[in-house]
Amino acid sequence: MPSQPPLPHLLVPYLSDQTDSSLTLISSILGATSNWLVLRFLHAALSSSSSPHMPIGVEDQYDGKKRKVVLVSFMRGWEFWKSEAKRLGLDLTRLSSKQQFTFVDGLSELFSLPQNTKTRLPAQHAGAPARTALPLRSQSAVPDRMPPQATPADQTSSRGSTEPIAKKLHFSGHGITALNALGRDIQTVIEKQKISQDDEILLIIDQPDLLLASTGPSQAIGATEMMNWLTGLQLDVHSTVLTLAADSPLLHNASASSNQMANPTEAEHAAFSIGLAHRARSVMQLRTLETGAARDVSGVLRISRGGGWTVGDDNLDERELLFYIQRDGGVRVFGRGES
Repeated sequence: MPSQPPLPHLLVPYLSDQTDSSLTLISSILGATSNWLVLRFLHAALSSSSSPHMPIGVEDQYDGKKRKVVLVSFMRGWEFWKSEAKRLGLDLTRLSSKQQFTFVDGLSELFSLPQNTKTRLPAQHAGAPARTALPLRSQSAVPDRMPPQATPADQTSSRGSTEPIAKKLHFSGHGITALNALGRDIQTVIEKQKISQDDEILLIIDQPDLLLASTGPSQAIGATEMMNWLTGLQLDVHSTVLTLAADSPLLHNASASSNQMANPTEAEHAAFSIGLAHRARSVMQLRTLETGAARDVSGVLRISRGGGWTVGDDNLDERELLFYIQRDGGVRVFGRGES
């Protein structure tokens, strides 16, 4: 069987046509994850849709716009995205060095202390000079001459043009204050990507519902706070793609027709998901077949208009498609009844 194109032709209108200030919501479940669809959004944004022969990361010859992507992932690490994107012909490391792509790590160190805090704590508690906590160098005066903001952790963040990971997020503090600090860190990364006013930034946020579930009522962070946080990020970018989980316990237990009592996490997740659907231009739902597993079908993709769709937006057709994920990472997308 010949290899599939990186972008299935049935999905091209939905992946390439991102209107200004739009929000695309992708919901998934355990049996039908969203990573393959996010990778197609990456490919559509980082390659020219106007000319198939134009190299990735080059300005569009028709409108002079340069598309860039900021990917914030709370569910999957850098190595996952790098290896999976390579299957589609995307070298994220190279694109990062050209400031076409930026990765923000919201998973590996989200609830751990920053590196500079970890190195300081032992020296402070031992009553020893801070310099003894650092590795010995040939010139011991070097650490003393280093300005406070130039710690190893900050050096990684400041070299966003050459380092694959532009920022590792840390949830430090409590409640809305800590959430706003995360937002400022992401906004800083976005601003560094904007070299000129012609740059169009696509912001992809991979499963911020993990942040909601892991903080929740104990941190006084609910659906309302998360929606306001997202609104602040959307103001700085051209368009936004957001993924979240839509498994039955997270949504149906909080519905009025459910016989089960929803816990606070389920209630806030349901409110967050419904609120996003009302604001989104389009909603892309991934689920498994209702009839069970099939050898040639991995799941169902339902594309529908969200509450943010306007009457004048005629380029968004609602439809339901089937998809099949192949072993080599390729994806076939087809309509019901098609071979």
